[in-house]
This record gives sequence, structure tokens and C-alpha cells, in this order.
Amino acid sequence: MKFTINARQHLLRLVPKDNAASLGSRGEPQAGMQVEGRRIAVTGASGSLGRALLLALHRRGARPMAISRRQQPLRLAGADHDQAVEIPTLTWSGRLTPALEAALADVDVLVINHGVNLHSASDGEALRRTLEVNLLSALELTDLFLRQSAALPPGRQAQRELWVNTSEAEVNPTFCPYYEISKRSLGALLDVRAIASPCPVRRLVLGPFRSALNPIGVMDPDWVAESILRLIRWNLPLVIVSINPLTYVLMPLRWILARAYLWLCGVRRSRT
Repeated sequence: MKFTINARQHLLRLVPKDNAASLGSRGEPQAGMQVEGRRIAVTGASGSLGRALLLALHRRGARPMAISRRQQPLRLAGADHDQAVEIPTLTWSGRLTPALEAALADVDVLVINHGVNLHSASDGEALRRTLEVNLLSALELTDLFLRQSAALPPGRQAQRELWVNTSEAEVNPTFCPYYEISKRSLGALLDVRAIASPCPVRRLVLGPFRSALNPIGVMDPDWVAESILRLIRWNLPLVIVSINPLTYVLMPLRWILARAYLWLCGVRRSRT
């Protein structure tokens, strides 16, 4: 328990000063951390977690936008299950397009949530597809969003955030080698990009939830989505939702060590 508290306090100290102002004197989230009224785009929107996040955001008064391969607008069951909620949807083929760039320029938060898990496949095509979907397309979106944010006035930059679902595969085995490689690579590259980022970059470190990729996942995606939005209010760089207690120890430790290593390498936030 003492280690967990100390880790949380250390993470709070590492929160950028502009964002730390949103925390009270006892580290409690203030009203400024709410998502109400914010335009939030979610990739992987047709998956179980994407749908759950969009619906949870809608319930909290956010203005969610789905980014999906679907050709038609996404419709989600409302809280009373008798009225569907239609979410504005941008069709995305996995490549950057002028329409995608224009849409992301207008959002406050981008949630990179898409991914693929080919399980035990070990051939070259499986590797290519896994890296293309889980790593390369995520990095393209990251670069675009951060580049757009850097070109904005400081006041607008402060309103932008990037949330990336990297999974607890960063530190725990999933018995899906290519999936682990892609997620760990994504996490390592985010370590570097986050340091000089013009806006906060948060990692969603999630345990196994039920989805088409993982039908035997033990966590309910609706519960995971609600947990993410509750924890986001703490303004931490790591948002961990898992049933594995080791994740709550290993992931902050890995994150702190990565930051220390990058500092030794001379990768530091600009003071300008």
C-alpha cells in the first residue's frame, strides 16, 4: 500500500505544471477536468471499448465523434435501451486523408483506441498487419495530432489532449507475440514523443476486456470505459484499469525508468 501511494504521488509530481493546476491541494480532481462540452474523437469506434467509450462520453455531456471503417453513422443503445444515440462518424481507412486532418484539427481530445490481435499467428503477413494497425497507424495519428497542436495558440493547446490505448501488454505477457511487440514498441515511442509534446499525452493501460479481439476477456467494456473516465479526472499520465495487481506496480515503474533513461540520453522538455 505504501509503495502504491508513493508511486501515485511521484506520478502527480511529474504531471505538467499547466495541468497540475487543475488538481486541488489534496490531489483531488477539480471541475476543470470534466469532459462536458469537449469534442472527443475515438478511433476503433466500432469495437466493444470504442462503443462503450463513446456512449459514456455522450452521457457525460461530451461531443463524441467516432472514427471507424464503417460507412454509416454509428448508432448506440441509450441508457434506457429503447432509444438509439447516433454518433457523428468519420470513415477512416487507416491512412491520413484531408478529411481526417480537418476533423482532428477541430477536436479537443483524440483517443487512439484501434488495434488488432492475430493471437498465435507468426507468419510475415501477420507481423505486417499487426505492426501496420497497432503501431504505424497509431504513430501517424499521434504525429498529426501533436503537429496540429504545436501550431495552435497556447490557450488552444491547453485544451487538447491525446489518449492512447497501449494495453498492459507493455509489461505483462499476453501469449500473443506480435501483439506484445507492437504495443511495447508503441509505448516506448510514446515515451519519447510525450516529453516534448505541446499537449498532455495519456496512456490507457488496460487489462483484458471482452471484445471481438478477446472474447474471453474478463472485464466488461462498459465498466472499463466508466473507469477510464473516472481516472482521467486525476490528470495522471497513466490510466490503469486492470484486474492484475502487478500492472499497478510494473507499469508506473517502467514509465519512471523510461523517463529517467531518456533524461540521461538528453531527451528533455524544451523550456521555451
